[in-house]
Amino acid sequence: MEIRPNPVQVIQATDEQKQLFEKPYEKDTALAVTIEKPKLSVEQLRSIPNVIDNYQLSDKDKHDLLFDALVIPDRDIYYFVDEKGYLMRHFADQQTDKEKRFVNFEDVSFNMKKSQLNEQNFDYLKKSLKYLGFGENLNTALEVRLKEGSDKFTLGATAEFKTAVAKDLVNYELRFSKSKTTEKYFLNNYQATLEKGNPNGTMQEPVSRIFNLNVGNDITAKEAYNLLSGRSIQKKAEVPDRLTVFAGAQEIAKVLKVQEGVAKVQELAKTKATNEYAIQGKDNVVIKAFDKNAKELPVKDRQNLQLIHSFIQKNDKGNDDIPYDVQDMAGARQMIKELIKDKNTANITLTERGVPIAQFDAKGKEIELPVTKHKEEVWLKLDFEKKSEQGDYQFKTFYKNYGFDLDKAVTAHPIRELNDPDRRESLMASLRRGNLQAVTLEKNGGEEKAFVAASPQYKNLSLYDKDLKLVYDKPQDIKVQNQEERSYQRSR
Repeated sequence: MEIRPNPVQVIQATDEQKQLFEKPYEKDTALAVTIEKPKLSVEQLRSIPNVIDNYQLSDKDKHDLLFDALVIPDRDIYYFVDEKGYLMRHFADQQTDKEKRFVNFEDVSFNMKKSQLNEQNFDYLKKSLKYLGFGENLNTALEVRLKEGSDKFTLGATAEFKTAVAKDLVNYELRFSKSKTTEKYFLNNYQATLEKGNPNGTMQEPVSRIFNLNVGNDITAKEAYNLLSGRSIQKKAEVPDRLTVFAGAQEIAKVLKVQEGVAKVQELAKTKATNEYAIQGKDNVVIKAFDKNAKELPVKDRQNLQLIHSFIQKNDKGNDDIPYDVQDMAGARQMIKELIKDKNTANITLTERGVPIAQFDAKGKEIELPVTKHKEEVWLKLDFEKKSEQGDYQFKTFYKNYGFDLDKAVTAHPIRELNDPDRRESLMASLRRGNLQAVTLEKNGGEEKAFVAASPQYKNLSLYDKDLKLVYDKPQDIKVQNQEERSYQRSR
């Protein structure tokens, strides 16, 4: 896979501008009438290079280029803007190679007198692009756009992915914006559009999605291709810690907040004949206990209690939370009365064995416990049947408790590469990234080439033959649980 930067792209003419340009050429236009010429906006002028192939463009040249064609005297060459907004060149006296038709960033220069390149910011963005798998080929275009000084800009890139039967093409549109408070730029997201190739050389209907960045453990260019191809990838995510509602010793429900658990207990108490209920957090720590009528009871035998006193953040450095060990609940209540006398108090959290069991505001009133999170490896797959409000395909998310074991799924197949520890490790890493991996199957005393991909939804591997025809996917009819997480947040 090689990421190639797309050619120079300009802001195209609006419909209104095009109508003004075409007006003089209409048959019913009176010659005596002065026709208003379309004016280019400041943004359009800035998006068009000042120099192309060492030729200095005037404002009139830019006008001709955008609406018709720019003819260079004594060169037998003209430039124009195609339907996608890319700058193109045509040599009148010779056939133009495909690569030479596109005007690239190496062939142009812009008016950059008003903007000074922030080298530190430039280096940061270059590293971000490299981390995301876009390599270094976009650096020249990135430098040009940064020096232009626009509040927002995009960079285009294209990658080809060769499969056993065809070539897949992915177009990337990377979107940058300037900070509202500083001169720094950020790469906010990118849109990846996959055109999957058919064996006969045609392309399938494009499929596209926007991938947001700067949320940790971002999805790379190759992973975006794998997701758009319908495969699954594994990423580390921040997963909310759920509380467990018990009726006696029986686990009844999982909830995110204490009040949700209380409501569940109240609902159960109307119909279920149980003497006691409880809401538990991590490590079986009881947060709240109730009698058979859903009346809250004091929790007995609390151990290792601690109060965490948090202060109002007054500056960027903030203040450290201060812990206080307490003997029992009576001591905790008394300590809370003392701590809230400090006017800088933000909140106070009571923990048992390090697990939060209650939180109090600056006045000592008990408030809802915030949802805590832990890091966990999860599997992601695009759901091509459901879209978000923004029009993007949603994620299907399969957590650890869903029960997919990649090692177990791989071992169930007679894959020769598993016999070599290094090749096994490489295979496993490739499958976690969502790749379609070539393997050798040992079958009936012989060998057979095949391709495999992780299929967490069906707790198995998807198996393809050498011609990429699906052979095996579902080991059995499995009722797939709804594992969608609309507010999926990735974490490094």
